[in-house]
Amino acid sequence: TYVNLPAAIGFTAIYAKLCDKLEQKNVFYACTIPFLIFFGLFAWAIFPNTSWLHPHAFVDAVAGHLPAGFAAPLSIIRNWSYAVFYVMAEMWGSVVASLLFWGFANEVTTVDEAKKYYPLFGMGANVALIFSGQYVKWVSKMRANLPPGVDPWGMSIKYLMAAVVGCGALMTGIFSYMQNNVITDPNCVDQEKRKNKAKKKKVKMGMRDSAKFLMKSPYIRDLATLVISYGMCINIVEVSWKGKLKQAYPDPNAYSAFMGNFSSATGAVTLIMMLLGRTIFEKFGWRTAAHVTPTTIG
Repeated sequence: TYVNLPAAIGFTAIYAKLCDKLEQKNVFYACTIPFLIFFGLFAWAIFPNTSWLHPHAFVDAVAGHLPAGFAAPLSIIRNWSYAVFYVMAEMWGSVVASLLFWGFANEVTTVDEAKKYYPLFGMGANVALIFSGQYVKWVSKMRANLPPGVDPWGMSIKYLMAAVVGCGALMTGIFSYMQNNVITDPNCVDQEKRKNKAKKKKVKMGMRDSAKFLMKSPYIRDLATLVISYGMCINIVEVSWKGKLKQAYPDPNAYSAFMGNFSSATGAVTLIMMLLGRTIFEKFGWRTAAHVTPTTIG
């Protein structure tokens, strides 16, 4: 509430400005590289020095003069580096995995190709979830072999962020290769359509004008309501669920190992459901399929 929502709104404004001023490929770099730099800095510079980076004395002094209701925002200030890391980790999925990836996929994939390839993209993402979950579990279990005096969670953070930065660098390299060798290849992308698209002038609108424009469409309004409702439901459920998980796994490495297994299980179940989903759509229709999620969460 105090950090994630304002950060998401702020990013939307920045992203709109970047789209107005930069080519789409440069927007990708401008959004992705700062994330990777931060994740690297967090593991090797910020996390090892939180004892003096976090303003514990200042927050203790201020807390004595404020009502108990200020406990939440004060705890965020006290642990500001963890709050920033949480927001960046949350936004990485929304910004890079969803917005930038699917924006690029839409750019290079025709409507006819999308029918064939988009399910494969989704399945690939869930295969990655299975393997990444097992990597998280391996890193979390590795602490048993660490010498005395080494912070096990600090070491886990370094291994996890090294994987994120490494995969991010690989992703950026592949994107650059595609921009230079695939997008410009007439056998892969219709160059005439590409040129016509590049010639089109962008309609520049501010945040307020964009919101007004979107709100005029009932279709967009309904989609926005659906996404907001989903976000509220999952956040409310996750707060309760993760609260219980913290009691069950008070050690961060044990918690992380559980989440690794949970991610792998989620990926496997999602793969199965993607295969079953086609049958549900064919036999029962869109309405029944769409009601499965809200019924389950209820």
